[in-house]
Amino acid sequence: MKKSKEIVGLPIISISDGIEVGKVKTVIINAEKGAIDYVVVDSGIQILSAKVIPTEYVLGIGEYALTIENEDAINDISKIPAAIDLLQKNIQVKGTKVLTKKGRLIGEIGDIYINEEDNCSIVGLEYIADITQKSIRIIPRDSIITFGKNLVVVKEDVESRLLDRAADLALDEDVDSEKKNFETSAVADIDGSVPAEDDIQPDAVADMMETKHREYLNGKVATKTIFDNDGNTLIEENTVIDDVIFEIAKSNGKVIELVMNNR
Repeated sequence: MKKSKEIVGLPIISISDGIEVGKVKTVIINAEKGAIDYVVVDSGIQILSAKVIPTEYVLGIGEYALTIENEDAINDISKIPAAIDLLQKNIQVKGTKVLTKKGRLIGEIGDIYINEEDNCSIVGLEYIADITQKSIRIIPRDSIITFGKNLVVVKEDVESRLLDRAADLALDEDVDSEKKNFETSAVADIDGSVPAEDDIQPDAVADMMETKHREYLNGKVATKTIFDNDGNTLIEENTVIDDVIFEIAKSNGKVIELVMNNR
C-alpha cells in the first residue's frame, strides 16, 4: 500500500541494466478504472513531450525505487493516445472537494492510497473534513461513486464508513474479496456457470454510477449555464433537470459539472 506522494520522486531502476533511468515526475489517473495507468518519467521537458511507463510494466514500487525490467518499458507519451487523453482530462483527485450523493460538500481529499500489487488500483482516499482536523481519516474505495476533475462523489453514508488507518484498507479489501467470491458462487449455483470478471464488473459499475447520478439530479435546477467543449450552450441556468437534460449532459461529458452546479 502506497500513497501517491511516496511514489513521486522515486528513482526508476532498470533491473536488467542495474541503472537509474529517471525519476517519477507524476502519475496519470484513469478515473473510470479508479487506478493509476501511467507513471510519468521526469526528464526535465514539458509533460506533453514526456516519456511514460504503463503501470502494467512496473515490476515493483518499493521504499527507495520503482523498478522496471528494462528501458523498453518507457514510451513517448505522444505515441500513446490513451495516455494523452487521460492527461488532458487532468484527474488529480488530490485536493478535490468531496461531495455526497445527495449534494453535501463535506471536505476534501488529501492523498490517494494505491495497491501497487493490484495494477496500481486506488483503494482509498485521505479525507480532510476541515483545516482543524487533527487526524486524517480514510474513505474506502467501495464508498466512492465518481472520481471527477473537480470533486469526488461519495455515498451518502460515507461518514459511517471512514477508516482510521491505512492498514484497515487491506482488511476492507479482504472483506470485498470474500463478498465477491460469495456472489460469484451464488451466480454459479443458479445457472451452473461462472461469469468472467470482465463480463460482470465494468458495465455494472458504470450503470450504478449513471443511475446514482440520474437519481440525484432528477428534479433539481441547474445553477449555471453549461457549455460544450466548443463553447456552445448545452444547458441554460435555471433549467430543471430531467431525463432529457441528463442525456444531453451525459453525451457531452458534463454530468459531473451538473452535479457541482445545481440546487
